[in-house]
Parts: sequence; C-alpha cells; structure tokens
Amino acid sequence: MEKRKFTRIDFSTSAEFVWNDKKYPARIKDVSYGGVFLYSDVIPNKKAEIPIYLSIDGTEPPIKIFFKGKVVRTEPGKGFAVVFTYISPESFGHLKKFIFYNLGSEEEAEKELMRFLGEAYPLIQGIKLLNIKIYKEMLLNYILERAFIYSPENPIVLSSGRTSPYYIDCRKITLFSESFDIVGELFWQEVKYLGVDAVAGMSLGADPIVGAVLAKAAEENYPLEGLLVRKEPKSHGTRRQIEGNVRDGMMGVVVEDVVTTGGSVLKAVKALEQEGVNVLKIIALVDREEGGREAIEEKGYQFQAFFTLKEIVDAYTSKKEG
Repeated sequence: MEKRKFTRIDFSTSAEFVWNDKKYPARIKDVSYGGVFLYSDVIPNKKAEIPIYLSIDGTEPPIKIFFKGKVVRTEPGKGFAVVFTYISPESFGHLKKFIFYNLGSEEEAEKELMRFLGEAYPLIQGIKLLNIKIYKEMLLNYILERAFIYSPENPIVLSSGRTSPYYIDCRKITLFSESFDIVGELFWQEVKYLGVDAVAGMSLGADPIVGAVLAKAAEENYPLEGLLVRKEPKSHGTRRQIEGNVRDGMMGVVVEDVVTTGGSVLKAVKALEQEGVNVLKIIALVDREEGGREAIEEKGYQFQAFFTLKEIVDAYTSKKEG
C-alpha cells in the first residue's frame, strides 16, 4: 500500500461521475487533498480517469465542486477510490476552505495544501515541471563533463557488487560549487510541495544533497530539518544511527544520488521509521534501472528519479557523435 500523504475527512454528500460517456450517481464517503471514495453500484475500471461532480449540502446556493480523478482502488459491491488529477480553480477554493475548517491544525493544513498544489493544481504543476526541465538540462552538462565514466575495457564494480561499463560519480557534481546550487534547486522543486518536516539521506552519498536542499529551504524561510543516516549506529557516545533533530511523528522525504537495487535507500528508510519518521517519498538524482524502483515501490513508497542511466548514456552518445 502507498503511504498516506493526506488526512481523510468524513464527508457524506451526493456526487455524480462520468464514465464511458454516461453519468452515474454516487455518494461520497470521505475526502482529502489526495482524493475521495465514492459509494456506487457502477464501478469504473482501475486506472480510468473520470470527471466527478459533487455538492456540498447546507449552503445557499449549493456549492458545486468539479474535478477529475484516476481510479486507484475498487471494492466490488461497495465503490471505488480516486486520486485527484485536476481540479478547477473555483472548486479548489471551495475544497481548500472545507479542509482547513475540518483539519483543526492550521500548520498541518498548510503542509497538506502544498502537497496537493504540487500534484494536482494545473498552474503550480506546470511551473514545477518547467523548472525541473530547466535545471535538468543545466545539470546534465555537468554530469557528462565531470561525473560520467564509460569504461568498457575495465568494468567498474558498483556498490551492489555488480559490474558495469558505465559509472556515475555524483559527488563530482554534488560537491562542486557551481553544480551544487543546481542540485539543490532541482530537488527543491519537488521537496517544497511535499510539506515535509525533514529531508534525509544515507551517508555519504546523500549528505551534500541534503545540504543543498536545506540551503534552498533557507532561502524561502521554510523550516526544514536535515537528517543524515549512518550505515550502522555509532559504536560510542550516543550510539545514534541518525544525525540531526529527529523526532517521532515527523514527515520526511529521503534523497539519494544513485539508486541501483534500492537496498541502501531502503535501509535508510527502515532506520528513519524506527525513529518514528513517516517517509513520504524517495527522490534520487539517477536511477540505474537495475531493480531499484521496483524494490522501492513494492514496499509502498513513492519513487522519483530525475535521470535514468539510459537518458545519460543517450546524451553521452549523442554528444560524442555530434
């Protein structure tokens, strides 16, 4: 199961959805910034994207909310759950007021709002994707110039124990002043909309990425803790495995430079969760596409990588041929 990012609010009201060009009545069970559950005799196919209209009773005139959602779970004889993929600006205003009123905690409501804006609000989503595209293009040049190694004659041993003719030494860009700033900007485009309390990573590879994200958070006056996870607990002193102001109940995102099999980053997640940190997402600079994504998602975590190895190899080949 995917880790829950939004608080569900009990909310029973009538609704209508469109599937295969036909309208069907439904009843809302609960609502959050993530989506809704609808009671219905008719259940669309999983992964179908459907328009949904719901009414908030007790107002004059009645408040109508329109959004689109993707079916992510079905319960035969009961109904189905959808996640928001689009919501109109006017409807977003109504939903925001409703959730702020019912959550109780203004701070938590603000964090959940940021997560929603980054995922389903068209204007914010468009700006975020454009910024990521720009920073990726800038960083790719540094990766090719400083970090990418192609050695078919002497394959390189990876941390997983496997060998490969391709190697990416990300520390040559995360520990360089010019590209350090771009790394921070790139990761911050995702982290800022997750509404988390902490950014964490496994030492040593993720340390500079954590620092780069903290620097960008500071520029925007966003209070964010940095957590560094040791491979093993210290053998002396406090005997801690996690450095930083870790607290039970924190919401965190885990960052990594390169993901191969996913073993290292999942080890970091386990250590964080033992300290009560709720890991919302795992973000990597590079995915070597050797099973890491599958291993991470199988455990129920969201995973995102800004580059794949194939993408970098293709850029390298194109540059050489050009």
